[in-house]
Amino acid sequence: MNSEVRAAVLTAPGSLEQRDLPDPGQPGPGQVLVRPEAVGICGSDLHYFDGDLGALTGDSDWFPRVLGHELSAIVEAVGEGVDGLRFPVGCRVAVWPLETCGSCYACSHGRENACYNMRIIGVHRDGGLSQRLLVQQGSVFRTSITEPEIAAFAEPLSVAVHALARAGITPDRPAGGTRIAVLGAGPIGQAVVFAASAWGASTAVVDPKQGRRAMAQHLGAELGLGASAGSMADELRQWGDGFGPDIVIDTTGVPSVLAQAVDLVARGGNVVVVGLTGGSAPFSSGVLPEKEVSIHGASCATRTDFASAVRLAETHQDSVAALVSHVVPVERAKDAFALAHEAAAGTMKVVVRLS
Repeated sequence: MNSEVRAAVLTAPGSLEQRDLPDPGQPGPGQVLVRPEAVGICGSDLHYFDGDLGALTGDSDWFPRVLGHELSAIVEAVGEGVDGLRFPVGCRVAVWPLETCGSCYACSHGRENACYNMRIIGVHRDGGLSQRLLVQQGSVFRTSITEPEIAAFAEPLSVAVHALARAGITPDRPAGGTRIAVLGAGPIGQAVVFAASAWGASTAVVDPKQGRRAMAQHLGAELGLGASAGSMADELRQWGDGFGPDIVIDTTGVPSVLAQAVDLVARGGNVVVVGLTGGSAPFSSGVLPEKEVSIHGASCATRTDFASAVRLAETHQDSVAALVSHVVPVERAKDAFALAHEAAAGTMKVVVRLS
């Protein structure tokens, strides 16, 4: 095995370099050595790339860092205690990027995605933009997905699955008759529309970009609206039988949108906030008891959510593939970040290919 691996390393905000790093070595007990194939770039990566660390949580030596928490990979070796029949060398896996303690309040109540001691691969330790990576066996999910880019999208899809779960929508609890409005039609918003529609919900999407609205409608949204506050609110209420949507999911990361979401949702409804931000905006809490609205934060995804996302991607590979707009070789990883940052018309999920 080589003593070094090539990686794209963020050395400082905006500075991404190709470097040789020490090889991670053979897997220890309970570990799996993987060769990353594809890594998606998401909003939190862009925060990190820009040095906007207020949107991220947890203690970390932030730089240098190998980014990449949305990844698919090939198993190269397994450590003691890992079932080699379940994860044979050469199989493709999607990687759940959370490392959790298993003993804090959140973990002991089935919410390991909110672990007090959580470390995220590609955020708190080096991630997928490297030729090899060691992960825990609980983080790998074998998949029959044929393309690495689609398998890597399991992670953002799992975020959407978890957001829906926070509002009571799961594969075991069909969403038939439920009206869900999704604010923001970036990759996470699109994934919410896709998953909710696949599970029987009626969905609407709000985004200022017509191309993104069209994509969401291709994935199942019944209604695509611009962000003009007055007319959009009226149309959403009419679509929601005059009462408004049962569920509003905010994927924008814009602090002021929370007040809008609470205004739009039906009385007794649910608002789920997914978008990361380090900012703030005024909010009048009196509307919460008035409308008896429930607001839920949604952080990453549980293992159960991730498994559901992998299954959903496996059975709808063409739909997921439509969300991958750019595939960039790792040697041009900085260009991939620029594409994702610019978010020009036609740009959705930008993926870096390592092999």
